[in-house]
Amino acid sequence: MRSLLAARRGHGSPHASGPEDRPDHLIGLPFVCTGPDGRGDLAELHRARVVQCALSRVCAVCAQTLDRPLHLVGTAAEADDNAFRLPPAHAVCVDALLEPLRTGDGVVLGHGVGPTSRWSVVVTGGFDLVRPETRDGLHLFRPNAVLERRDLA
Repeated sequence: MRSLLAARRGHGSPHASGPEDRPDHLIGLPFVCTGPDGRGDLAELHRARVVQCALSRVCAVCAQTLDRPLHLVGTAAEADDNAFRLPPAHAVCVDALLEPLRTGDGVVLGHGVGPTSRWSVVVTGGFDLVRPETRDGLHLFRPNAVLERRDLA
């Protein structure tokens, strides 16, 4: 599987690159899949990173400040329910997420994926963070207003 991120230039972190200087070949893991030591797994979302993305308004992929519009990626069911597991991302960063979601098998980014998986991208101006009711529950991102929805094959 092709890796996802470029090394952040000039900031000492291997997790991030601004969307404007993203190279053709991306390396690393999405920020939201890494722990404090920089290690992680493409299958797992790190709870602390999910919260950090929400509260600091940084991209789930590159960890850079988000601008508007915001892009939420998830299953078609998440888009129907208007509740996403993945924090918002830049448009260019969404493109990097779509390849492993489309081609992966098993669990990718906290989602079960396979050949019949259906994905959606929702574009919004803002979101509400819904905190879990239980300690092991998921944080959810609810777009305030859906500006655009793209269902992907």
